[in-house]
Amino acid sequence: MSIADGNNAVVSNIGDEDNDNKRTGTISSARFNILSSMVGGGSLSLPLAFHQTGNLLVAPILLVVGSVLAQQSILFLVKAGVYSTENRERGGATGNNTDGEIGMATAAPRQSNAANNEKGTASYENVASQAFGPNARIFSMALVCACCFFATVGYAVLLRDMLEPIVDSIVKPPEGMGGGPTLARNAAMLVVVLCISPLTTWKNLTALRNVGAASMASVLTVGLCVAYRSIECQLGVVGENETYGSDDNASESYLRAYPPSMKELLDAAPLFVSSFICHFNVIPIHNELRCPTSDRVRQWVRTSIWPATLFYYVIGFTGSLYAKCTPSGSVQGNILLDFDEDDPLLLIGRLCLAITITLAFPMLVIPARDILVRSIMGTRCGRRFLRLMPNNRHWIFQHDHAVDIPSDIGTPDGLTTVEFEPMEISPVRHMEEPLLVLENRSMASTMSDGSADDFQEIRSKQLGVDPDSKAARILVALFVFWSAASIACSVQSIDVVWDLLGSSFSIMLAFLIPCGAYLKLSRRKKFSDTEDGGAGFRRWKISRSVAWIMLFIFAPLMVISTLNACYNSFFSKSN
Repeated sequence: MSIADGNNAVVSNIGDEDNDNKRTGTISSARFNILSSMVGGGSLSLPLAFHQTGNLLVAPILLVVGSVLAQQSILFLVKAGVYSTENRERGGATGNNTDGEIGMATAAPRQSNAANNEKGTASYENVASQAFGPNARIFSMALVCACCFFATVGYAVLLRDMLEPIVDSIVKPPEGMGGGPTLARNAAMLVVVLCISPLTTWKNLTALRNVGAASMASVLTVGLCVAYRSIECQLGVVGENETYGSDDNASESYLRAYPPSMKELLDAAPLFVSSFICHFNVIPIHNELRCPTSDRVRQWVRTSIWPATLFYYVIGFTGSLYAKCTPSGSVQGNILLDFDEDDPLLLIGRLCLAITITLAFPMLVIPARDILVRSIMGTRCGRRFLRLMPNNRHWIFQHDHAVDIPSDIGTPDGLTTVEFEPMEISPVRHMEEPLLVLENRSMASTMSDGSADDFQEIRSKQLGVDPDSKAARILVALFVFWSAASIACSVQSIDVVWDLLGSSFSIMLAFLIPCGAYLKLSRRKKFSDTEDGGAGFRRWKISRSVAWIMLFIFAPLMVISTLNACYNSFFSKSN
């Protein structure tokens, strides 16, 4: 190949790289990705939660309250990302200014990534680090990885259970074998894992927007199947082998406004909370959202949470009514297990749920994968390993020709901690706490002439490591996914891990850290502009009050629910 051809190839690759760094997400794609992360197999536990807490009054109230608090916690999470960037800018721009007011930056202002339509680089662990220190960064990374990993294990076990009737009709299980792992069932589950593995190696979540739409169509079909059979149950349309509860106490047993005991309310609370867990994907999705202004972000969150709430109500209420048609007068944690395995309609439902679970795997694997890749790149051994990758050597060749690294930023000694000036890209002049237009970067630099690139990118070039290594993505994704699937092959029931995750880790991930980070990072916000009559300050005070209320609610709830889950798992006589 000639030198000219080589240079043309370099320019072409650089152009492709620039295109890959553009925001391509729409509100529609962001909505489907959030719904895929949130709505899945866990919705099949809501009929039990409705049955335990009272499907006429208390359960709908808990569901609506949970949706409102989940929506607010997502907004707190993205606001905390904005404040973390503002605090770094304030510290660097003010120099030794100790009065807390924002000083005038001496460097030329740079536009934010959102204004340039460049992808954001914010992350959950960076928000935690800016709010609570470097130890919180490590803790939050471990928390997100643990939640995603064990959720992947649980989904793999649930997938195996959904495939069980089909597999058993082809390969007869051992005599007396009930549910649980067998060689044939595990093999079927691993075949599905093998087929979906390529999706876990994709670069971002926006590329999975069609996957999210298919997942939502599948889970909606499951909900319609459950609702149809439950309505048949209430109308008295029965089969020969179906057992019904007594009509005399039907209204008392299957339609009730309040929980029969405080114990059942505690058992059901984590089920409502875990139904809205999607926070590990909020920031990665927002990083790819085009024009992420306050109005667009609120529209995205609002139109994701409330359709999910409506679906949860339909499947929870109608599924709880099917308790009338079960021998025990109750429903199981997975409502599909209460239906006959030979029911053709519910066989369709099982297949649709299997599709939903399968398509949800990338949404669980990618967050853990990205955190592990960033961790590997932060170690000397990891960088040394990545330099040996073929695509990394090609990346070094490109950037050797395309970039001149300034000699005065070889070490962090000459760096400040400021990067972007605050900028609101909405046409509205005065907006309360602009969302998502500033990106949180772990390390950044502002040179006196304003011409330096982002420090982390430049440092990667100095070290000869591609900050977006395809080989690293593939290897880490396969390691996370297949190790989780391997564990699932030996798990008889995921109930113990599921209860503990839903009552402790999920509450911490979705509510405690976002609210705490928002409170910590927003306390130094100044309102020097009073043209709006102080409305911005009042909204800021209300938001902080709401965050404190949520902390006072979820901190004791996490402790009580965790103790209750431990009791149910290890000390309850029924176990």
